Amino acid sequence: MSQRLLAPAALLVLAACSPGASRAPARVPAPEPVVVPAVAPDTVEAGPELEEKELHNTSSALLGSVRYDLPMEANTWVATELDFLVNQRRSVIGRWLERAEQYQEFVKGVFAGYGLPTDLHHLAMVESGYLPTARSRAGAVGMWQFMPTTGRDMGLRIDDVVDERMDPVRSTHAAARHLRDLNGTFGGDWSLAAAAYNAGTGRITRGMRGVGAKNFWELAVWGTLAQETKQYVPRLYAVTIIARDRERFGFSPPLGVARPFAFDSIETDYAIPLAELAGMAGLPAYTLAELNPHLYRGTTPEGRYWVWVPKGSGQTLQAAYLDSEFRKHQGYGTYAVRRGDSAERLALLAGLTLSHIRELNPGVNVERLPPGTRLRLPRTAAQALAARPVERLAASEGAGESGRGRRDREEGRGKGDREEEPKRSERGERSGERERSSGSGRSESPERSGRGRSSRFAEHEVKEGETLWGLARRYGVEVEEIREANRLDGNTIVPGRTLRIPRKAEGSERAGSTARVARADSGESSRSRARSGERSASSERSPRERRSGEGSGDARVTRHVVKSGETLWGIARRYDSTVVAIRRANGMDEDSTLQPGQTLRIPRGD
Repeated sequence: MSQRLLAPAALLVLAACSPGASRAPARVPAPEPVVVPAVAPDTVEAGPELEEKELHNTSSALLGSVRYDLPMEANTWVATELDFLVNQRRSVIGRWLERAEQYQEFVKGVFAGYGLPTDLHHLAMVESGYLPTARSRAGAVGMWQFMPTTGRDMGLRIDDVVDERMDPVRSTHAAARHLRDLNGTFGGDWSLAAAAYNAGTGRITRGMRGVGAKNFWELAVWGTLAQETKQYVPRLYAVTIIARDRERFGFSPPLGVARPFAFDSIETDYAIPLAELAGMAGLPAYTLAELNPHLYRGTTPEGRYWVWVPKGSGQTLQAAYLDSEFRKHQGYGTYAVRRGDSAERLALLAGLTLSHIRELNPGVNVERLPPGTRLRLPRTAAQALAARPVERLAASEGAGESGRGRRDREEGRGKGDREEEPKRSERGERSGERERSSGSGRSESPERSGRGRSSRFAEHEVKEGETLWGLARRYGVEVEEIREANRLDGNTIVPGRTLRIPRKAEGSERAGSTARVARADSGESSRSRARSGERSASSERSPRERRSGEGSGDARVTRHVVKSGETLWGIARRYDSTVVAIRRANGMDEDSTLQPGQTLRIPRGD
C-alpha cells in the first residue's frame, strides 16, 4: 500500500492468501478470519497462516484507532481490497465519499431506527457509489441496487410511472428492512448477511450446507461463490475503514454539503406534473425532480401518493395544491379528437386557451388534429367534451332534410353553436339521467321540460365521480340552489342518490340555450325558427341579471362577479354568450385567467 501500512513480508502473505491467488484451496480455510468487535481489544487471536506479530500488525494497521459500531473483520483479504481501492481506484472512492456526504446522515438515522449498525450505510457506496439512479446490467436499480422481485418483496412500487428503487427515502427503508431480515436469518453474522444481500439468501444457505461452512470465510474458500461475492464482503469492510478514517488514506476531510438530504412531504390525489406542482409554490421545477428521481416520467401517479418537497415548504405547497384550479378540475384526463374538431373550437368549448392546450400536449401538433388524436386536458374539460353527442344522424332524422342540411350537421357546420350545447336527451341516455315532473310524477322529456317549464325540478341520479360543482355547471344553476333543494349540509354526494335539480324559470339566463337544445333534439331543421327563438329567449333577463346589470347604461351588457371554480366557457353558456365575445368585451387575451371576485361585462346575444 502507498501508505506503507504493511511490511513487505505481510504483503507477500496478502498475495498468497487473497481470493485471486492461483493455488488450490487448502483443506483448512485461509485466511483464518480475525473478528474485531466494535471496540477493538488489545490482542487478537492469530490464524494458522500468519504469525501472531504479523497479524496483530495487520489488524492495527487496517483498523487504526476508529471505534466502529459494525463488528469489523481484519484479515488479509480486507487488506488486499483496501490496497486496491486506495491505490488503483482513488478517484472513484473520492466521488463515492463526496456523494455519501449528501445522504449519509439521513441513511444513518434510518438504520439506527431499525436497530442496525450505522456503519452499514457504507453498503450503498459498494452497491452504487451512493447514486440513487444507478442501473446495473443485471437489472438492479437505485442506491441499494434492488432487483425487481426483491424490491417488490420489500414493498417498493415498480411500474410504468414509478420506480421506487430510485426513491432515496422509500428504498433506504426497504434496504434497512432487508438487512434486518438477513441478519436474523444468519444468526447475527453480518458477513453472511452482507454476502446474502449480494448473492441471495438461497445461494448462501445452500452453499454453507453443501460444504459445512460455519462463516463467510470458510464458505468463500470451500464453496462455489462467484468471485464478485467473494470480494464483496472484504470490500464492504475496506470501504468502511477508508470512509471512517479518510485523512489517514490521503482523502480530504468532510467539508459539509450545502444541501444535505432533507425533505417535507405532501399528498396528491390526482396525477400532476412535478413542474406544475412546483409552480404552485414558486419553486424551481428541478427541486422536485431532484427529490423524486423515482417519478421518472416527471409526474405523480393517479390516486393518493406522497411526494417529497424541499424542507420547510410542505405546509405551503400542500395548501396551494388543495386550493388549485388543477385539483378543482380533478386533475387531467384524455379526450379523443373527433371528426370536425379543431384546437380553436375545443378551446372555446372547454373554456381553455390554445397556449394551455399546447403546453399540456408538447408532442402534438395542435394546428392539425386528425380524428383519434388523444389530447391531455383538465379532467372536467375532457369529460365535458367527451359527453357531447356525436354529430351523426339516423336515417329517420335526416329524411326530411336536404342533402346540404345533412352534410352541415354531420360535419359540424349546422346552426352556430349547436354542438357546443350537449343534447340533453342523448346526454341523459348515457348518464342514466332521469327528469320527471315533480308535480305530476309523470316522466317528462327534455323537450317538454325545455318548452313548458311546468315543473320546478328535474331529477338526476348521481354517478361515480360526479360533484355538486360539476352538476351545477351542467344544469346552469348554483351549487347553493342544489344544496337547498336537497337539504344538503356539505358538498358530499353519494353515487346512486337521486337529486332534485332546480329548473330555471321562464326568461332566465339559460332560457335561450335550453330552447335551442330542445329544438335541436326534436330534429327541427328550420334555421329561421331556431334563430328567431334564440333571439327572443336571449333578450329576456332573469332578476339576477337585471340586478347585476343595473347602472351599466347598456341593456345589452350584463355584469357578472366571478365565483371560485367558474370558467369562461361555463359563464358564456350561462348567459347565452360566447367566450370570444366575453374576452373582447373585457379586453382579455387567450392567456388571461379568471380571478374570484372579478367583475366581467357579459355581452348579450342577438
